Amino acid sequence: MSCKYDFKSDLKTAILDEAFHLGIKISSSKSLYDILIDYLTIYHKLIPSKPRDVFVCPQLKADLSTHPKAKEIRTIIEIAKRGGNLNPFQSKRLLQTNFHDHMITEWNIYHFHLSLEQDKKTKFVKQVNSLLFAYIDNNSIAFLGVETHKDGIFGDTKWWTLLHDNFPQLIEKYKNDARDVYPPLSASDRQQLWNKGYTTLMVKVKDCVYYSPNIGRTTSGHNMVVIRQAMSILDWIDSISEQLDKYYDAVCNALKVESAVAQYKVIIYGEDLILAEMSSLQQVLKFNEVFDLSKLR
Repeated sequence: MSCKYDFKSDLKTAILDEAFHLGIKISSSKSLYDILIDYLTIYHKLIPSKPRDVFVCPQLKADLSTHPKAKEIRTIIEIAKRGGNLNPFQSKRLLQTNFHDHMITEWNIYHFHLSLEQDKKTKFVKQVNSLLFAYIDNNSIAFLGVETHKDGIFGDTKWWTLLHDNFPQLIEKYKNDARDVYPPLSASDRQQLWNKGYTTLMVKVKDCVYYSPNIGRTTSGHNMVVIRQAMSILDWIDSISEQLDKYYDAVCNALKVESAVAQYKVIIYGEDLILAEMSSLQQVLKFNEVFDLSKLR
């Protein structure tokens, strides 16, 4: 016995609904692949609100007593310590699907606008020239320093030097055996290459060479992680569809659901993409999980 389901249609609907609630404009006339790419492009620029180990560069800490933006800097650091939402301090272009932040894509380095005044037309703070830079991964955030928005600052290896000198444990896993990076690039050179869609892949700091924490970007500007994840999601949907087509009754029996009333659907649930059985409100699989056939026979 079989039941009608269309997981690709489910996914398209789920993404468009999620995008609407986040204020992201994605055209419903696009293909599922393009919609998925647009959504994941935004998703990977957002900073999940969660507790992390917080580090502050000694020089930044020392400067706080006299820094004209001390209040703004302290506010952002305190939000980070609470595991709060840092996204309003990012660029208001964050929710644009065609805006690719090269520092995030290459280095996991984010910048925050040092303002506590909300922009009148968006959910972001007023965009200003004073920027606070921070390295962020899943478990840690290291506040590196403040700079003025100017040419080349986003491609400056000084941010990596600050990590190398003060928090080497955060980037140790990216160190490789190379002795040099050729050709040597100035901050402006690197920024121009990024703007043209090139990936620099490695960065030299003093006598060490590091891989970029992220894989880099395609010539279209998209984060390589986004492209890979989109393809993995579509492959997963094809896999579970094929399994369900073949073992539909066995899956229903395992879930203790009548085949005639079962309703399988792919949905976004919190931070997860899951396959759910809607009539019994069961979570069946998470993204990248497949049916254990040994339990269905």
